[in-house]
Amino acid sequence: MKKVLIIALIMILGAVGYLAYDWQVKTTILKDDQQVTLYSWTDKKGNKHYTNIQPPDGARNVEENKGYEYSDLPLAIKLKNKVVDGYKGLKEKLFRKKNRRKR
Repeated sequence: MKKVLIIALIMILGAVGYLAYDWQVKTTILKDDQQVTLYSWTDKKGNKHYTNIQPPDGARNVEENKGYEYSDLPLAIKLKNKVVDGYKGLKEKLFRKKNRRKR
């Protein structure tokens, strides 16, 4: 009995460790996205703006930087989304069956 509990605990800790590692890698390590350009500029009133749209004429202190994006959603988020979608689908099916019975 102890061996089964120890093996189960090791498997659970391994899965949690992998999900934590995957979360850290997918949310902190960014890949360069050359299609996105970010601009920072100052308007005539002295307000600082940050946009992905090219600044208008007359803008001062224009800086142009390439953007970054996350490489992929973490596995924990993907699993959560699948569970939520499955729950919504099941809920719709159950309510359809109940509504059919009432009529």
